[in-house]
Amino acid sequence: MISMNKEIILNELINISILISSKSTLNDLLDTVLKKARDITNSDAGSLYLKEGNRLIFLITQNDTLKDINKNFKSFPIYIDKHSIAGYAAFTGDIIRIDDVYNIPKEYPFSFNIEFDQNNNYKSTSMLTIPMKDNEKEVIGVLQLINAKDSEEKIVTYSNEIEKIIESFASIAAVAIKNVQLKDSIKRAHLETIYRLSVAAEYKDTDTGTHIKRMSRYSEVIARNMGFDSKYCELLLYASPLHDIGKLGIPDAILTKPAKLDPDEWDMMKKHTTMGYEILKDSSEHLIKFAASIALSHHERYDGNGYPNRLKGENIPVEGRIVALADVFDALATKRPYKEPWPLEKILDLIQVERDKQFDSNVIEAFFKGLDEILDIQSRLSD
Repeated sequence: MISMNKEIILNELINISILISSKSTLNDLLDTVLKKARDITNSDAGSLYLKEGNRLIFLITQNDTLKDINKNFKSFPIYIDKHSIAGYAAFTGDIIRIDDVYNIPKEYPFSFNIEFDQNNNYKSTSMLTIPMKDNEKEVIGVLQLINAKDSEEKIVTYSNEIEKIIESFASIAAVAIKNVQLKDSIKRAHLETIYRLSVAAEYKDTDTGTHIKRMSRYSEVIARNMGFDSKYCELLLYASPLHDIGKLGIPDAILTKPAKLDPDEWDMMKKHTTMGYEILKDSSEHLIKFAASIALSHHERYDGNGYPNRLKGENIPVEGRIVALADVFDALATKRPYKEPWPLEKILDLIQVERDKQFDSNVIEAFFKGLDEILDIQSRLSD
């Protein structure tokens, strides 16, 4: 068995609590939680599951002996019942400590699945499986640790002391995971609200809300490939769907006209940029102000021949330059009531022709760098 100085462990738990609370993405948090749990217990391997309905989703695994295990790792579900070790821990809320998984005490209703060991030439022995409970004592996942090691790297059993320590750690981790999940849920709700608001402006023109989802994600890809940080890219993802919100003020007869607009109608259509800006500009929220800039500038041209203000080059806000290309690409690639979709090669040729004319060459380079990802988005979010 392994034992640890209580004062050292307390300080470690405090430091770990601060560390995991700083993680903003779920993947980073889960990776850190599992790594720190293995550090505390000196475990060779471990896995982490999160609860989803009546199942546990196997999300992450780490193994010092099998260094490349994550390369071929695929998530899979385990039912929350008494037929598996992790499922039993989630079902009962009990910690399961096993000294030798190949000789599980008969009072347990489950057996050890030896498939992983056989497929990877690995030998699991000691195991500690801990239900992760939030501050309302609800099980939100399961932490499973395998093969505790002593100072000489020999496999040993998990002690009572370690069990209590890791139970405390699991509670800290559960609260952090729940908080990140809540933040992610709020973000998804905000984005869905923006999409639905944007559809109000788009549906008369395109008969679909998928255009705004595609072009906003294209914009995010372009920004990332231009070197912008994750915060800017996320801001663009959330703000760009509002680029055509000003179409709410354009008469239906113009938006849905199947033929070419006459000069007066075209002048009215172009006003959707300034109308959108007026709708959004006075918000106290940075995201909405950012969206106002996009609404106003996404029809400016790099050569200065765009509208509404005939801005040129880098006088056009970069967010407007990015959305301009993302919007045009999707418009050309999509079937509309008044046109068939263009072939991909024809669209790509046009984009190259419009380098430093309609579009910023830096934006074009980032677009082509992320083209495979953009085409994947196009396929997944097709009408």
